[in-house]
Amino acid sequence: MKYPVYRKYNGVDTWFKIISETAFIEVKRVGRQLVRTHVTATQFPEKQFIRDMLALHEQRWVVPDTALAEELFNEL
Repeated sequence: MKYPVYRKYNGVDTWFKIISETAFIEVKRVGRQLVRTHVTATQFPEKQFIRDMLALHEQRWVVPDTALAEELFNEL
């Protein structure tokens, strides 16, 4: 798989930049601020979370417009 891969929660203003099979960056909009969290998956639940995002499991995530996602992540 070629990284980065972008995902967004369906219906929620939370975005993900998956940078490897064991790491991602999450950006949440809280009011007018963007909150960024870098996660390195070391345990099974975190690794499964990444696999679920990539698979769009249970339609919790959507594939956002790549240009829009890149613009958002470049703001930080």
